[in-house]
Amino acid sequence: MNKIVIFLGPSLPKSEARKILDAVYLPPAKQADLISAVATYKPDIIGLIDGVFYQCPSVWHKEILYAIEQGVAVYGASSMGALRAAETAAFGMVGIGEIYRMYASEELIDDDEVALIYGPEDKEYRPSSEPMVNVRSTFRRAQDEGIISESLAQQLTAIAKSIYFPERTFATIFRQAATVGVSPQKLEEIANFIKNKYVDIKRQDAILLLENLRDLPEKPAQPPNFTLARNHLFSALYQRDRTVLRDNTNISLGTIAGYVALHLADFDDTNFHALNRALVQILAALLGIEVSEGEVNKEIRRFRLKHALTQEAEFTEWLNSNDLSLEGFNELMCEMACCRRLQTWLIGRKAYEKNIMSLLNELRLQNRYDEWADAAAKQEQILQKYHPDFIENNYDNLTMPQLVVEHLRSTDCRMNINYKDWEKEAGFLDLACMKVELLRSRLAREAMQNLTFKLASINRSPQE
Repeated sequence: MNKIVIFLGPSLPKSEARKILDAVYLPPAKQADLISAVATYKPDIIGLIDGVFYQCPSVWHKEILYAIEQGVAVYGASSMGALRAAETAAFGMVGIGEIYRMYASEELIDDDEVALIYGPEDKEYRPSSEPMVNVRSTFRRAQDEGIISESLAQQLTAIAKSIYFPERTFATIFRQAATVGVSPQKLEEIANFIKNKYVDIKRQDAILLLENLRDLPEKPAQPPNFTLARNHLFSALYQRDRTVLRDNTNISLGTIAGYVALHLADFDDTNFHALNRALVQILAALLGIEVSEGEVNKEIRRFRLKHALTQEAEFTEWLNSNDLSLEGFNELMCEMACCRRLQTWLIGRKAYEKNIMSLLNELRLQNRYDEWADAAAKQEQILQKYHPDFIENNYDNLTMPQLVVEHLRSTDCRMNINYKDWEKEAGFLDLACMKVELLRSRLAREAMQNLTFKLASINRSPQE
């Protein structure tokens, strides 16, 4: 049976989708979500229906190509899925439905045709604006059924198109139509028609995709017809922004690394070794040095013996707890077969990715990633619960020196050099990013202290 991951939001309620197709349902896809799903869920098929447009970066085309290269069949329809399918069909993404057809034929070209504003997940992503494709289809149906003339349909469609997509509602369309002479009686007639015969083409296409995936044979993916070029932007996306699932919390590798930098007592040594190991790989490449398969296998044996991972079940469990694939583990062992120096140069060269994967792999080698990734995820849970609307600008009264001193007094973190220099070695993008992590750590500590105080007050005896 195919393992399927679906990115779904406002196009169709998840409860209805589950009646059609048994799958792992994830929220609308943003940048890095698709490559994260490939690593986390190891699906045979990914169905991309909904994605974010302007709240944060959208799912990247190269993520889709990565999934296809990894043997995952990727299908798209309805919204972001239809748009990306039309853009990557030549590389193997499969588009389904009328909206995909219109994009593929260039009948539609604008992203805002499928864009809309919607509510949170607990409100089932309820739409608060209208996607242009649904508006077009609804006015076209009203014309076909004689409710409005062709010229009025075109006029209303043009008015809708002129409205910025977050503000595009039928109420707004009708208000603007009234200002150009459309009678109140006609607008009321159209409004009544919409109540009963609204055309939700996005919903129709979403259902069609789910039905198609439900009826697919086993392992439908075909070998890719391309070789994915992994440039530095893709590498940064994969190493920093990709999320892993820790204690039922999705957390990015970059967030784990930032947490480790501020809380790991021997971070300086760990970071030193991590950067030097990565530097050796570059030096080896410059010198044309290649390690043999035998050397790599020797490193694998040493590592597995050191950590008592001689049994395959134990080794597999270790890989899973360290969010590492077998391919990634073998690559890590290849690094160990090479390996040290030029750290400052390296961190400058990896301008955005910086030291994240080097640091996290060092934790894996020391068998401490599991502990620190879970600790970072627990802090994330606290912040999501007690500070879901965190905005760093609200804490401008707290200076960096204050935050650093307070953090050093409250945690095992040690900075043996000026914090401005330490920020660069630790791998933060800049001082502003480091301040954000210091603030997040401070808020999480305060939340736990307040909770502990409340519990102590509740449990205090009357005599006290």
